[in-house]
Amino acid sequence: EARAAGAGPAHTDAKLRLFGSKGEPRVTLYRDQAGWCPYCQKVWLLLEEKQVPYKIEKVPMRSYGDKPKWFMDKVPSGLLPVLELDGRMITESLVIMQILDETFPDRPLLPAADGELARANSLLKLERELFGWWCQLTFRPSGPFGGGSQQGFEECLDKVEAALGGADPSSPSSPWLLDV
Repeated sequence: EARAAGAGPAHTDAKLRLFGSKGEPRVTLYRDQAGWCPYCQKVWLLLEEKQVPYKIEKVPMRSYGDKPKWFMDKVPSGLLPVLELDGRMITESLVIMQILDETFPDRPLLPAADGELARANSLLKLERELFGWWCQLTFRPSGPFGGGSQQGFEECLDKVEAALGGADPSSPSSPWLLDV
């Protein structure tokens, strides 16, 4: 009952999140139906942490078949995630996250200072590279040109470890890597 009313804890089956607000949310998140797309997850986590009221529409990823016509009419590229904010359709998870932080500034979650933002963007680029190698290793382990997926994945993990070398995970000041 709480989930149907937009309340209670976060859940992948939720269709509405209100955080105690009244009225129609300004935001609709179009996310993957399966609940495993990391780019949808990033946006979902940001919405939850900022407690921005939103509706959820689930759309199958291409690996599960064709996207519904209603979604393709709204988003011809078919990319996920998509955020609809006041009727405006926004794609690309990082762009969505930046716009959410600007539009709902009460609980900033992305760095504002240029140096910190550059580091955040560098780490986000590295995260995208890691996900690409993970997909390569998981879905095409031998690769189109004789392999190298495991080696590429392990080399990327080394880059991630080096990039995070200064962090002490045993005593974080927050549960997030980019604490602002």
